[in-house]
Amino acid sequence: MDISSQQSTERKQRYKELLNDLKKQNDIDRNFSVNDLVKLQRNIEINNEIHEENATAIKESHNNNAEILMDAHILKGFHEVISKVLVESSEFNDAAYAHALNSFINRSGKSDWDVLANVATEVNKAVYTKSSMLGAADIEPRERLTKERQKRRPKVLTQEKRPDVIGKLKRKDRGAEKINIILKQVNDLYKANNCQPIPFFKLIIDPENFMNTVENAFQLSFLARDGNIAIERGDDSYPQIRVANSDELKNKTETTQAICSLNMELCEKMKNFYGIEEPMLVVPEDEDLSGESEHSESDDINVH
Repeated sequence: MDISSQQSTERKQRYKELLNDLKKQNDIDRNFSVNDLVKLQRNIEINNEIHEENATAIKESHNNNAEILMDAHILKGFHEVISKVLVESSEFNDAAYAHALNSFINRSGKSDWDVLANVATEVNKAVYTKSSMLGAADIEPRERLTKERQKRRPKVLTQEKRPDVIGKLKRKDRGAEKINIILKQVNDLYKANNCQPIPFFKLIIDPENFMNTVENAFQLSFLARDGNIAIERGDDSYPQIRVANSDELKNKTETTQAICSLNMELCEKMKNFYGIEEPMLVVPEDEDLSGESEHSESDDINVH
């Protein structure tokens, strides 16, 4: 047996001795003598010593459940014995007080609490207060108005409505006017090229203005979305544009999306590749759109 186990066995034996002493003191029918109180105090000191030793052992091994349980029983025993000592040694007793109070109230043969009230009135001292010089504040209670709860109106589900006819080429907004003008220019260039496809970069690049190049590509994307032009792969492996014919417009069922990277380096490369010296497309400024729109209304754009 190691040292820690031997010490634990000794503590348990001392706990048992304390439990036996507490049981004997709790069974005493007479009043506690001075020797009994001295012995009780000594047992409390012994228990404190054992408790400190047990606390140190718990930190080291974390396995003293039996001693912890015995310590709890001893604390409970001390509580019972000390409570018994206080009740017997004290002049005040709950049962005796209740018996005396009951006898005082029932002196005339029946319960009369007024007797106790008369005694309390003589002992009680009234608290003298001074009245306020200003008097009580005259405050009228504020009337509380109850608001009627408004009824919730049920939401009426309306059917979604869409415009019946959408004019893709004759819209009145300025963005649509630019698309109409670009479409007319593409149509004219396509006819001038004997209805042969035009290289995409040659069509959109403005050699003097990169922003115009971006604007041209942006406008052509709308024409491709609406099916007015077709973008295909040319013989030089670069995209080319042609005007879509009427059969293609009728049979158009879905749109294929594509992403084109456009930067100044690419534009410079395509400019040298196609020998571009001036732009093929001329996008009008916003202030010029009003005049262009008047001419576009008079001219019909036919796409074949």
